[in-house]
Order: sequence, then C-alpha cells, then structure tokens
Amino acid sequence: MKEWEDPTIFAVNKRLPNANRIFFLDQQTLKDYNFQSLNGEWDFKYLSNHNTYQQDFYRKDFSTVDWDTITVPSNWQLQGYDRPHYTNVNYPFPVEPPKVPSENPAGLYRRKFYLSPDREGEQNLIRFEGVDSAFYLWLNGEYIGYSQGSRLAAEFDLTKHLNYGGANILAVKVLKWSDGSYLEDQDMWWLSGIFRDVYLYSQPFFQIEDFKIESEFKRNQEIGILNCDFEVLSYQEFIPAGGKIKINLYDQGVKAADKILELPALKKTRLKKFETDLEITEPVPWSAENPYLYQLEVELLDPEGETIQTIRQKAAFRTVEIKDAQLLVNGEPVMIRGVNRHDFDPDLGRTVSRAQMEKDVLLMKQHNINAVRTAHYPNHPYFYELCDKYGLYVLAETDIECHGMEPVGRWDELADSREWTAAFVDRMDRMVEHYKNHPSIIIWSLGNESGFGDNHRKMTELTRRLDPTRPIHYEGDRKQEVVDIIGPMYPTIEQTAELAKKQEKPVILCEYAHAMGNGPGELKEYWEVFYEHPSAQGGFIWDWLDQGIAVENAGGEICYTYGGDFGEEPHDKNFNINGLVFPDRTPSPGLKEYKYVMAPFKIKDFNFKDAVVTIENQFDFIDSSDYQLNWEVKTAGRVIESGSQDFELKAGEVNEFRVRGLQLDNLELLIEEKGREIGANLPADSYINFRIVLKNKKNWAEPGHEITFKQFKLPFVFDRLYHPAESHSQNKELTIQESDLYLKIDGSDFKIYFNKASGQLSDYNYRGKRIIEKGPELNFWRAPIDNDNTEVTHNYTTAWQEEGIDKLRQRLELLKVVEVKPTYVIIKSKYTLAPAAKDLIIRASLEYKIYNNGEVEVTAAGGFADQKEHSLPRIALELELSQDLEQISWFGKGPGESYPDSKRAAYIDFFTKKVGELHTPYVYPQDNGNRSETKWMQLKNRVGAGIEFYNSNKFDFTAHCYSKKDLELADHDCELPYRDEIHLELIHRNRGLGSTSCGPKALEKYALKVKDFEFQIKFKGIDY
Repeated sequence: MKEWEDPTIFAVNKRLPNANRIFFLDQQTLKDYNFQSLNGEWDFKYLSNHNTYQQDFYRKDFSTVDWDTITVPSNWQLQGYDRPHYTNVNYPFPVEPPKVPSENPAGLYRRKFYLSPDREGEQNLIRFEGVDSAFYLWLNGEYIGYSQGSRLAAEFDLTKHLNYGGANILAVKVLKWSDGSYLEDQDMWWLSGIFRDVYLYSQPFFQIEDFKIESEFKRNQEIGILNCDFEVLSYQEFIPAGGKIKINLYDQGVKAADKILELPALKKTRLKKFETDLEITEPVPWSAENPYLYQLEVELLDPEGETIQTIRQKAAFRTVEIKDAQLLVNGEPVMIRGVNRHDFDPDLGRTVSRAQMEKDVLLMKQHNINAVRTAHYPNHPYFYELCDKYGLYVLAETDIECHGMEPVGRWDELADSREWTAAFVDRMDRMVEHYKNHPSIIIWSLGNESGFGDNHRKMTELTRRLDPTRPIHYEGDRKQEVVDIIGPMYPTIEQTAELAKKQEKPVILCEYAHAMGNGPGELKEYWEVFYEHPSAQGGFIWDWLDQGIAVENAGGEICYTYGGDFGEEPHDKNFNINGLVFPDRTPSPGLKEYKYVMAPFKIKDFNFKDAVVTIENQFDFIDSSDYQLNWEVKTAGRVIESGSQDFELKAGEVNEFRVRGLQLDNLELLIEEKGREIGANLPADSYINFRIVLKNKKNWAEPGHEITFKQFKLPFVFDRLYHPAESHSQNKELTIQESDLYLKIDGSDFKIYFNKASGQLSDYNYRGKRIIEKGPELNFWRAPIDNDNTEVTHNYTTAWQEEGIDKLRQRLELLKVVEVKPTYVIIKSKYTLAPAAKDLIIRASLEYKIYNNGEVEVTAAGGFADQKEHSLPRIALELELSQDLEQISWFGKGPGESYPDSKRAAYIDFFTKKVGELHTPYVYPQDNGNRSETKWMQLKNRVGAGIEFYNSNKFDFTAHCYSKKDLELADHDCELPYRDEIHLELIHRNRGLGSTSCGPKALEKYALKVKDFEFQIKFKGIDY
C-alpha cells in the first residue's frame, strides 16, 4: 500500500492527540515522566529514490557499517544530502494530487538505545515533535506505525516491543514527498528529515490520559475559576474504586486552592471523564503585559493512596471573547502588535534550538511586540511555553497550506474534496488537542492560503466543539462564513479603515507591511488607523526573520542564500528574505521602526512655555509604575541639562506632567554659551529628548531598557548659523588658469580643477591633499529596493527603466566663468540629461560659487523639458571622495538609516561612525544607509584632515565604500566589493520605501514627482 499517496491514510498506530505533558521549561516534569532524549548521532543512509535498496534496513541484525551518521534533529539537505529548495507559491513537483514524484528521496535512520529494566511496569511512549514529510517506524525489527503531518507531533506506544534492560534498535524511514506535501506548501524552504526533538517518556498503565484547563471570571473578575476536565484510562483489567485525583493550585509557591476527586471502579480501556472547578478570589489575570502564571499540580492516586502520576501544568486566569466587533482579553479590547514567525535557523534550517527560540521571544518583547502568528504551522512546543512565560499573544495556526493549487486554477479543490476531509480535520484536531492548555494562545487558525471549502467548515465545527473559548481565524474565508475575525492580507490603509468602520467583526491584519529588504515604510499610517477605529486592532507584520541559509564562500565569509542559489527550479528568488531581523537575528532598521511606531507609551506633546509634557499610556492593562521618564536638553550633541522622574498613568490614560528640574529662565543663555564652544560649522540647533525606560527589571529586559522616545525642537534662534565666521578678505585673491583640458581655481591652501570636456569638478585639493576625486554629478537613480522591484502589485523599477531614468547620459552644453571677484568666483555648467532611444529630456545646471578660503557653494537646478511631472527614486548629487576619509560625523537624524516614510526610530543629534558602519547588510543588496534631515556632515582621515558639507536646508546622504552599480550587480551582500574611493550622495529629495514587494502601492505623499527642482549644498576642506 502506498500510504504516502493516499490522503485518507495519515496515521497508522499513531496515538490520538492529547494535551502536552512534557514541558521543557519544567525539569521536574521531565523527571516525573522519565524523559529520555533520543537526540544525537544516528546512523543514516540517504536514498535518492526510496524504492531503490535497503528495503530491510529495520532488521535488528542489519549492518550499517557503510552508512554515515547524522545529527538528530536536523534537515538532511543541510547535512550534505540533496539540496534545499525554496518556493513561495508553486509546488516543486507536478500538480496531480495525491500523486508525488516516483523519484522520491528518503532518509533511513537507525539508532541504539537502552531502557532501564524498572520501566517495564509502565507504558512507554516515543514522541517525534517534527518529521518532514512522512515516516515509517520500526523497533527491534517490528513495524510500529506510520505518520504524516510534518509540524505536528506523532506519538507511538512502544511498550510491547521494548527490550527492557537491554539494547533496542530504532529504525525510521523518512520520505521527502507524500500526499501530505500538498498540504504543506508554506512560504519557506522545502527541507526534509527528523528536524525536531525525539524522546521517550513513560506513564503508568492507570493514568490521566488527557486533561483540559479553562479559566473564567465571575462577579466583575473578583473570583477566578479554573475548569478542570480529566480523562482517566486504565490499561489494566480492573481498577477498584478508591482512586483519587488530587488537585492543588499554587500562587508563587503558596497554595491558593485545592480539590480531591474520588474515582469509581474502572474497566480496561474504558475512558472516564471527570470535571471539577478550582476557585480563588482576586486572581491576577494573565495577559501579554503581565504574564502571571500559577502552578497547577495534579496527582493521580491509586486505590492504595500511592501517587502514581503527577502532572505539573502552568495555569492562568485569562478569558477571550468577541463583543461589539472587538477582540477582548479579560474583558478589555487589546491591540495586536504582532509578527508572523517561522521556525528557522540559518545554519540548521527548520531545526531551532531552545536558546534561539528564547532569543526570538526576548527580541520581540524588547521591541514592543506583544503577539505572534505561528505562520503557517505549529511552531516547536517549547516556543509556546516561552510565550506563556514572557507574555506574547499567539494566533496558533495549523499545518495546512495548499497555495500551489492556485496557479493551476484549482484553488478550492483540496479544501472542498471529501477525500481530503479527514486529513484537514486531523491537522486541526492535533494542534488544538496538543496546545489547548497554553494561556498565550488566544486565537486558532485553520491554516493559510488553501482556498475555502467544506473541509474548513468541518475544521471549524471540530474546533468549536473541542474549544469554544477561543475565536477562529482564517484569511481564506473572505466572506467570514465560519470565522470570528476579519483577518485580511496586505490591505491598503484606506481598505483597513473601511473594514473597521463597518464594525462587523474585529479587524486584525494577519499579514501586512511586508518586511522584505529595505522597509517596510508607511507603518505610521497603519497605526493611525488602528488607534482611530475601535474594531481595527492591529496585525501581524510579515515576517519575523530572513530565511537565509548560511554558506561559507571561498574567502571564508558567511553568505546568506535564497531561492535559486542551490540550482533548484522552480524557485521564488529572494522572496523568503522578508524579515524584521536578519538571518543571524540582528534587528533590521525595519524592526527598530516598528518598535517606536507602535510603542505602548505615546509622548504626544511638549509645552515649552510651561515645561509640560503630555503622555498617553496605550497599554491595555498595566499602569506606568514599572517605567520612568528620562529627559535631556542637547545642543549639537552636547547635553545641557537632564533629569529623570516617575509618572503615574493607568492603562488608557492621558495626562500632562511638569518636567521637573528643567530650568526655563536661563536655558537660552546656557545653550548659547555652550553653543559657542562648538566647532565653527556645526549647527547650534537645540532639542529636548524624552525617553520612557524600564525602571524595574523584567524577565525580558534590564532597567534602563528604552520603550519609546520623542524629540522636540526648542524655539531658540541664534545669529551664527552654518558657515565659518572668518572673513574671506583675509585670504589671498583667487586666480584662474585655463588650458585646453581644464579650468583651475587657485586660492588659499586649495586648488579646484574642472574638466572642460565634461564640465565636472574633477579635483578638489585642500592643503596638498586630494579630497574630492570626482563630482558632484546630478543623479536621479537609486539601486532598486525590493519594494521598488516587484511584480506583485506595481513594479516601480520597470516604470523608471522604461522612461530611462537609470540610463541618463549627460551632455555638456556650457561651461562658463560667470563672475570673478577678489573673494569669490562663480562657474556655471549646463547639461542636457537624456537616455538613449528615449525622448525624456532633463535640462539642468550646476553653479559653483567658490570662495577664496576654499568654501564652495553648489546650486543644482533643472527640470523636465516637457514640463510634466515625472516619478523619480531620488534627486541627488554624487561624488567620489578619497578612500581614507573613513571617519564620518553628522548632525541630523540617526543613528541608523531613515527614509521619508520610515524615520520614527531616528532622532536628530550629533553622530560619529566609520563609513563602513553606514552600510545595512540586506541579504539581497539594494539601496541602504540613508541618513535624513542632515544640516552638517564631515568626513575625516585618521589625522583629522578632510571635508565638511553643510546647509541651512536639510539634506539626506549616503556614504559607502562601493558604488550604486556595485549594489545592482551583486546578488548577495557578501559579494559587494570594497572600493578605493568613498561614494557619497548628497540627496535633495528621496522617495519613500512602502511595502509594495507584497503589498499595496506606495502612498502618494511619499512618492517623488517633480517638474523641476533646485537645491544648494556647501562644502569646504578641513585640516587637523
């Protein structure tokens, strides 16, 4: 029988699902159940076709002397066998369900283990937490069973087949493809093998087979009730009356409630159900903001009064309901600050260590994330324990996605097929039963992108029967026939508001703000909608991390790979590189932006006259007692005054607070005095910065951890602005020399050369050092970001390329000395910029006002000849500088990158970095590192010589050790060269980022559309 091609067969001898009782966070639980890990080195044989040979490998006497070894858990594609394959939508095999390729690889696994002889009087079970995609199991040469459902646990009873006190031979055959693969077409790498924990555990023959814990509140939440259901089963012939279930609930080690259930006589294998309630007064409710857990201990006593089984379960008082088109937790509407998360590790694939899972949770908490959607399958069970402990709401999604049926025009086929009903329902059943006791789970999901049909209706019926306490989500139910939540993917901001205005059901975006490459932008606008409309309750960004597999190149450098890098076809290129953290879990600029856009405290306003700041507590439950307000007044990076204070705000409150210690009377004088100590060119703008930080330690962060900040400019204006006060008359007069090739301007300690053929400034030499090697030159292009370059919604890159914006050629029309004075000279060049084979024409000019102290004022102006608005990526001047000017300082937004629609995480200050540190290592190279709202910047070498740029009007800049063309030619970050010059862009206007890589078109207000332009920048050489 081909079980792997029969959708009605997905389990043979597999135990029915029940609540998890092995909790990795609780070492005592592991002892109670005689936990024995089978992780480690196994004998392994890879078969390119599972039918080829090694048919009897499961025999006890079979020799594996010529086999390899493999680590369990792991994916064999990352252990040197087969190759990874990435697709987003398409199945990587012919679409003929339930058929799979006859060239079906397999992995054969064997290992020896020993079991203590005192385990013979118990039921001994083996549990596989994850095997992709189907597997057969043998023990000591005897067939045990078969399982499908890659990311759902499979348990088998080994009791009758074990050699107690001696050696046992476990054999597993894992198939790469099965009919279950049609249900597992999630947007991720196709990776095979035993990729999660394998372990043994035991329990008595007379046992609590299953249990369910539900909570409720009564009398305005003053009384908490735990509803406890137990299913008791005996594998012995007869258990006389007199057994007991003893239940104790502990609050921080102190007993809060208890109960004893008397058990009747029990016959073999006849399940008995028992229910009871535990009641306490004034319970502390669990929420993501205050994840308060109680300890529930359940003991099963035999008729002689001996404890034979102990269940230790974290319990919580937490309710979920939908009322008045809002999702309520503990009776209060909650805001979902969420992300979608895959189980993924750049070195291990779908095998994720417990330390890595905990790092994910801590990073989420530290970036104000309070919810996670387990996309698109149950994550490792340890992850749910962490969510309970640290406080994350979970939208728990089952292991179903049939996306590959859509491109062949059969979107609803499997969802509506009776032949597949049992497989759909089984996957929902197993998830709900396994994870039902986790308080962090507040929503069940029927899966993802699988059309819609009767099988979803049956899954819903089952779920409501098993657990009526949680609402159900499924994006594919577009008419909300069976689901409780409107959970669309990638709606526009306007569409989100329209859905919420109807107030039919909660609107929680299951995917939005696609975090692919440089982005997402426009987060602020989504969050304005969420807070404006009560039914709009946030959403889950796609997604948490870049799924880049780490490989080492010839130079020993780590490169992160994506679709197609292993020669696989079909593939979806870098569409799996769309996370808020890079593969190594380094936060991206997008994650930092997300943190501050949806921070649960909002610093709304600052009244300078009265020194009053307005703060809103946007937490749903907790007050501000664990937080404090820090403030500082800064001028050009120097702290003038600072202070710290508590503030009292209940959840949902807004109030004004006097900034204690801020001296208004003499502040302006103090700032001006400090400002005069600052270097001649640095702006003396002053700001007050407010930061809300943790006052008390949390289990996810230390005191001082920043939750949010807000900056306000102070209303002081000083005469001294942005250029040196020294008189030009003190310097020698300028001289001009002209040859057939160049114009030369000679002044005090500097020389400037213009190339007469191109009209371009070709050399700026200050005090004997060549600083500018090329430029400035007008530029309207940026290396496309993923949000520019997509076919999902709108391809901006293609539109720009069709106009020829990326291939503008510059023709010099005029180079002229316009004016000559003793202290300055004006030189003007005029250009026509146009692409080949196009009729797009830009008329432009660059005017240089060169002072005799070496200061140069550049004015760029121009416009489109047709006088129509044209869309552009940016308007900028490009220069090439000496490579040794590696120390960069600026006064503007920082410290990280920012763009017009993504700069909430940045603030204005004085910053210093190495040029190389301005690079953002997006896995797929693209425009990056923009610093915005700059008024002054400086590049110096190690001895302090260099150049500074400044302007009273703000400008953006990028500075890199590679060119824009390098970015476009490289396929991976590790391929970027390190050039001998610094490529600097001084940017007049920038287009926003958006999230069009898999989302709506960018907002018009962040588009860059112009008929003409004019801007100015100044620069001057500096010496140590």
